[in-house]
Amino acid sequence: MLRVALRPRYLGLLALMIAATIVCGLLATWQWDRAHRALTASTQTEAPAVPLSELMTVGDPVTNAAASRPVTVTGAFDPTQQVLVPGRSIEGTDAVIVVTALHVTEPDGSRSLLPVARGWVPADSVPATGTAGVPAPPAGEVTVTGRLEASESATQDVVDGRTQEIATSLLVNEWGGPMYAGYIAETSPMTGLRPMPQAESAFSRGLDWQNLGYALQWVLFGGFFLYLWWRAVRTQQLDEDAARAEAVAARLGGDQEPRDDAGSTQDATHPTPGEPADPVAEEDTGAAGRTGPARGASAEHVAATTTGASSTSVDAPRTSPDEGARTASPDAKEDSHGAHHPTAR
Repeated sequence: MLRVALRPRYLGLLALMIAATIVCGLLATWQWDRAHRALTASTQTEAPAVPLSELMTVGDPVTNAAASRPVTVTGAFDPTQQVLVPGRSIEGTDAVIVVTALHVTEPDGSRSLLPVARGWVPADSVPATGTAGVPAPPAGEVTVTGRLEASESATQDVVDGRTQEIATSLLVNEWGGPMYAGYIAETSPMTGLRPMPQAESAFSRGLDWQNLGYALQWVLFGGFFLYLWWRAVRTQQLDEDAARAEAVAARLGGDQEPRDDAGSTQDATHPTPGEPADPVAEEDTGAAGRTGPARGASAEHVAATTTGASSTSVDAPRTSPDEGARTASPDAKEDSHGAHHPTAR
């Protein structure tokens, strides 16, 4: 198997599989890092609050590194730009979140809007419509301390000052812009409101196990690529072994065929006792030692020729030497003695 594995074709395939395995290993490491950050995030000591301008500016997205970071920002609330977000469950209580626009002065002197979730109140403490009964925001310039959170996905429009999500894409249509991409969840609200809990989605709750599963899958994929290479080499080796075995079997079968032909020829020439002889074979054999009828003559023709020869030898009269001399003609006698002697009467 090593001989097959060292062939250029399979060495190239091995290099390709190793490259694929390395890519899978890098992806598995990336997923493990994400899972590790999610697992250790709850045990880390909360970092000190930093100015919002150090993490992002207007138009920047809220990155994973910046999300949930404590920040401080200075601005002024606008009580006319406020919405309620019902349908939340916080600490086992049906809650309504109060979101108010904070006008922030940028370094260049322009003003931007930053949604601030000032806190929450129990759902049964506010009316079904409107914003009556909700504590008003503080007047003047204030410094807000809270966690920077990414905007939620919008599913419904703002109706009668209420919405189902804290989505900047909806609020910018209601309040105008420019507006920050995220919002601030205030952790030290004013009297009458309860502090906002850390934002947590279904994805973030299952992030650790989900990413751990992804990391394991990439490890399995990397091992599978190496298994494919080993399987290809082994299959090639088994095919070559089978081909060699068939070639050896065919060669051995070819060596035995002449012996079988010789045995069959001998059996045809010398039949076993008790079996009738082949007349054609006997005729061919006898023709080799005597002069006889032509090869291939029929048995009837041979019998007729033999019978005719026997009849001729039986019917011809036998003549002795003396009798042959007596029957010689007178001319023969004259020639023999050289003179004519008349016969006495």
